[in-house]
Parts: sequence; structure tokens; C-alpha cells
Amino acid sequence: MLRTLVKNDIKKNKLMSLATVIFMAVSAMLTVLAVLLFTRLSGSIDTLMEQAKTPDFLQMHGGAIEEEKLNQFAQDYPGIEDWQICRFLNLENSLLTLGDVSLADSTQDNGICIQGERFDFLLNRENQMPRVTKGQVYVPVCYRTKYHINAGDKMQIGSEELVIAGFIRDAQMNSMLASSKRFLVSSEDYEALKRWGEEEYLIEFLLEEGTDTGSLGAAYMAQDLPANGPAVTRPLIRMMNALSDGLMILVILLIGIVVLLISMLCIRFILLTRLEKDKKEIGMLKALGISKKEIRQLYFAKYILFSVAGAILGLFAAGWLQHPLAEQMKELYGDSGTGWQRAVLVCATLILTEGVLLLSVYRNLKKSEKLTVLEALFPEQEVKEKGGRARYLFISAVTAACIFLMLIPQNLYSTMASPRFVTYMGSGNGEIRIDIRQTEEIERITEQIVRELEKETGGEGEETAHGSVEKYALLRTKSYPAYVPGKPETSLLVEMGDHMAFPVSYAMGNPPQKSTDLALSALNAEELGVSVGDRVQLRIAGKKTDYTVCGIYSDITNGGKTAKACETVKVCEAEDEASCMWSIVYVSLKEGVTKEDWIAKHHFEGAQTVDIASYVEGTYGQTLEAIKLASRVAEVMGVLISFVVVALFMSFIIERDRYSISLKKALGFSGGSIQKKYGGKGLGYAAAGMLTGLLAGNVCGESLCGIFLKSFGAESFRFVIAWGKALLWIPALLLLAAGAGILAGISEIKKIQAYECCMGKE
Repeated sequence: MLRTLVKNDIKKNKLMSLATVIFMAVSAMLTVLAVLLFTRLSGSIDTLMEQAKTPDFLQMHGGAIEEEKLNQFAQDYPGIEDWQICRFLNLENSLLTLGDVSLADSTQDNGICIQGERFDFLLNRENQMPRVTKGQVYVPVCYRTKYHINAGDKMQIGSEELVIAGFIRDAQMNSMLASSKRFLVSSEDYEALKRWGEEEYLIEFLLEEGTDTGSLGAAYMAQDLPANGPAVTRPLIRMMNALSDGLMILVILLIGIVVLLISMLCIRFILLTRLEKDKKEIGMLKALGISKKEIRQLYFAKYILFSVAGAILGLFAAGWLQHPLAEQMKELYGDSGTGWQRAVLVCATLILTEGVLLLSVYRNLKKSEKLTVLEALFPEQEVKEKGGRARYLFISAVTAACIFLMLIPQNLYSTMASPRFVTYMGSGNGEIRIDIRQTEEIERITEQIVRELEKETGGEGEETAHGSVEKYALLRTKSYPAYVPGKPETSLLVEMGDHMAFPVSYAMGNPPQKSTDLALSALNAEELGVSVGDRVQLRIAGKKTDYTVCGIYSDITNGGKTAKACETVKVCEAEDEASCMWSIVYVSLKEGVTKEDWIAKHHFEGAQTVDIASYVEGTYGQTLEAIKLASRVAEVMGVLISFVVVALFMSFIIERDRYSISLKKALGFSGGSIQKKYGGKGLGYAAAGMLTGLLAGNVCGESLCGIFLKSFGAESFRFVIAWGKALLWIPALLLLAAGAGILAGISEIKKIQAYECCMGKE
């Protein structure tokens, strides 16, 4: 009997049944898709790092190296399983050509290396160690699609030419967030090409399980071992690999949560509308002696069937969608394969998603035993007539939720694509960035550039009016041992110079202005356990110097662990010039001077000159593409949900008002005038919902994204909104979808006849 009743009810209410299954399927699809992508990304990265034998601790060093001291340290320190020194030949980007594309404008530090001896392997696209012969080169896989190159193309290094034999995955430097890229060559070619670049060293350690990398780093610094470069740990490598696609997955998860809330609201409305229509049937069942509990179970059984159908459809849809969305993950990290953990997580996600929807249905069934539809939807409002305004609030709620889920990925994309985003990367917000690294003559080249910029700003006797540079700031990065009471010694990358000219984004305090000021990145401040006003000691030329923390800023580059200080005469005299790891010059141009023309006219030998927008795109290109794809998915979902829900809701309103509409027609009102009344109300409430959604998307969405980015070092996160898209394109798109839904819903008015009111039909 139960099966027959459910079957007949579904046949009788095909539209409602289909809508319920669709909402359950879409909710399941998005949450499962987020889990599938997350497990795939996590599994792929773990698999690659395991097969490549990624080091647990890596110290980069430029300059002379004493292998005996390193070997002694490795023997004495407990917990070191193995260690090695990998050579890396930094090459000037202007010397490199891939196929027909020059890397002169690349924002990456490119260089060549040979295969690791015992670990830190570079793997091909099958995650196997390639055999490199003389005259061959293996190119980072991230460059394959970026520069449209294939195996068999040529790579030019200076006057030397190599054949691209294939592509490699580098567990350490796969992501564009890693500032360096390694090309794999044979040992013979490496020696032959040494004249084209500057050599640096990667001092790598494999640790026994349970060994703390922080303690190892402190012990390393205490022994005064080579440390003229940043230190990187395995968790940091994993984080950089995960960030690009991780942001896309976060956006999809947020979309899934919003859609789940919309589905709960829509299914609630469908259920209560159905119960309102079934009052006579329910009364008959009660008259036959069937209890409220049994009636509730009858309805609930139908929704369990809908849930199963929705879960199956959602699972298949998520499985189909994951392939195009995971294309970049597969390219960079390979395939993680399948595992029981993924299956368990997917099943748990399906059960949780459908369980939330079914719980909502069950609670509404219990509440509806005493309430009408409108009282259940809006419990604190008294509905005096069927045409009351309260019921239209549902349209406002749905459109607000839709515009919210469309705005979050769009605003995140526009923020990360903006040149202003560099202030969250620990970089100044200038127009042009000049990097001087990959050379032993950093100071000489830096001074040469500064003299040229002085002339451009009107210095050294030149007329300011003839210069093209408004202002510039020189920043030198050096590595110092740092001490905080109660904490182990650590190494700080300190960027010294004028930080007031092009300030970064500060969460607390201010940029350093005095010689005793020190600003710390958010992750460094958290690791050291200090805040604004606390003391930090730096060891400079063998002497400890006290600094006061003046500010804490955002930085999601260099592992998020940097510091900033004013460069004083005392520091310059105390510190050897050779310890300067790299220099950066930020430049802003005068009005009327274009960045492209200025860069074209100013080529500094040994330096890399890029505009800030290109720097951001070069660093976050992969991430931006992933978020852009998620943004497109959100826009499609928002438009479809808005159209379907609004059309469904308006058709329900027309059906419930059928008697009053027929009566109005009998009194002489035209169908067009009645349609205008209903359409105007629906459109007005849709517009009100959009305003609410715009406010929530720009304020609450900013907080949601900020919580996630804070874990990567981006404090005080603020949206950089593309107002044209946020205030015009997205609202217009959604208003068009809602308007189409309203037109589809009220089209039923034309079919209602004037005589129906005389037949007692409601």
C-alpha cells in the first residue's frame, strides 16, 4: 500500500518531485565534487613527494660551501637519515628560449641541475626518473602549456642549443608560487653550461620519522653553517603545491554550502506547499484512523526515495565534472589513483549532505502538523490573505543566496588578479619591479641601476621635469640569525631599505621607520610568539642587536616568513656586501609615462624588469585560472538555480491564487494586467534580494576568504572589487534569469478561464 501511495503521489506531482530530486542532486554534486578534488589533489601531491623523495629540510645557499662541516653536522645530529648537496645553476632569463618563446619576461628564477643522487628526484610525466643524455633537456611541466612547447622542440641557453626530450615534475618547485624552476640536464651539459650562470647550492636533509624540522633548523643555525638563502621545510613545500588548486576547491566548497542552504529552503517550500494542497487527503487518512506519525512516515518515505535518486545523480555528475577541473592537478602532480579512503570520504559526504536535507524535511513535517504553509515559512508574520507580501520573501532569499555564491569567486579572482594584491605578498605596490639576483655582482649592478634611477627622478643635477620616474625604493635582502627568549634560534630573511615609499599590507602596527624597528610577516610573528612592541635580537657581524617589532604584515611568498628593517649606516658597515642575497627596486612612473615604453627603453644587465601586474600573473597564473574556472561554475549555478526556483515558486503562487485570478477575469480584468501585478511584485522582491546578496557577498564573503588566506600569511585581507562585474554584470545576469523565471511562472495566468471561479475551483 505504501509503495502504491508514493508512486501515485509522484505521478500526480511530477514537477514538484523532479524539482526536489534536482535540488538534492545538485547539493550532493557540489559537496562530493569538492571532496573528490580535495582528495585527488592531496593524494597526488603526497604520491609525487613520496616518489620524488622530497627532502624534509632544505637550506638554499649562494657562495662558498664547506662540505666537511656539513658532513660533521649530519653525523652528529640525531634524526638525520640522509643528506646531500644539489647544485643549481642560475641562468639569466634573457639567455633562455623555449621553442620560439624567450623567457626574458619570466618572473621565475630559472636554472639547470642534474638528477639528485639519493633523493630529491625530478620525475617525468609517468612519475619515473628520466634518463638524460648529452644534448637533451627536460623542462618543468608547468611550462608545457604556458609556452605551448612539445618534446622535440629546441631550448636555447646563450649560444648553446638543447633538445627538449620531455617534461619533469619537481615536487619542490612545481607550483608557480615557488619562485624558482629547475631544468634537468646531463652532468656533461651542466659542466659545459656553467659559464652562462651563477651556481648556488641546495643543502638537503632527509629526517627520521618524528624528527622536528624546527629543532634541526635551530641546530643548523647555531653551528654557523652555510645559510645565505631561505630555508624550506617539507610542510611548506606541500602547502605551496596545494595553494593554487586549493583555492579553487575552497570556492567550490563554499558554493556547495550555499546551494545546500538554498536547497533546504526550496525543498521546505515544496513540501509545505504540497501539504497545504493535500489537506483534504490528510483529513481523510486521519478519518480512517491513520495517526499523524504514520502520515509523516508516508511523506518521509517519498523523500528518502528522492534523496537516494538525488545522491546517485549527484555522484555521477561530480565524477564527470571532476575530470576537466582536475586537469591542471593531473598535469602538475600526476594521478593519485583510487583508494578506499577516497571512497569512504565520498560516501560520508553523500550521507551527510542528504542527511541534512532529510533532517530538514523531517523537522518540517513535524512542525507542519500544526502550521499552515505561510505560518511555517514566516512564523512571526500573520498572513491575512493568500496574496500577502510575506510569501514573496522567498524570492528575495533565493536571489540573495545566488548572488552571494556568484560574488565570492569573482571577488576573490579580481582581488588576486589586481596589482594591489602584491601588498599581501610582502611586496610594495609600485608600478615596476626590478629584481637583481642570480649574479655574484648584485651590489655593483644595484648601484648602477640606482644611479640611472636618480637621473630619471631629477637627481644628480638633472631637471625633475625631464625625468620619467616619480619615485623609487631600493630593498636589499639579507639573512640573519634571530633570537627570542624561550624560542630556538632561527634564520630571518630581512629586507632592508625604505619601506614607507611602497608599503605592504599591515595587519598591526606600521612599517619600520627607525634603525631599531623590525617588521615581521604574520607567520614569522606567530612562529616566534611575538607581537607589536616585543623585542627580537638579530646577530649582525657576530654581535646581537636589539630590535623592536613595529608592525606585522601580510606575506604569502617565501613561505610567508620574512622581515623588514631600515637599512642604516651601522648595518651596512657591519655586514659584508657579499651577504646580500638579492636586491629589489620598486619604481613608480610619472603621469603620462607608460610602463611598457619605460621597460622597453630600460634594459639593465643582470636584472629582471617587470611590471607589477605581470609579476602577479606570473606568480599566481595557475591559481587565477583555477579560481576563474570556479567562478564560471558559480555563475552558471547561480543563473540556473535562480531561474528554476523563481519559475517554480511563481507557478505555485499562481496555482494557489487560481480562484482569485479567475474571479478578477470574470470582473473584467485582463490577463496582461494581472500578469503585470504578479510580475512586478516578483521582480521587486528579486531586486531587493540582490541588494542583500551584494552586501553579504562583499562583506561576509571577504571574511570567509580572509579566514582561509590567513593560514597562508595573508592578514588583514580585503577584497579588490571589479565594480563593473560585481555591480553590473552579475546583478544584470541574475536579474535576467529571475525575470525569465517570473515570466515562465506567470505564463499560467493566460490559461486560467473566467468561468473557473463559478465552478468552485481554487
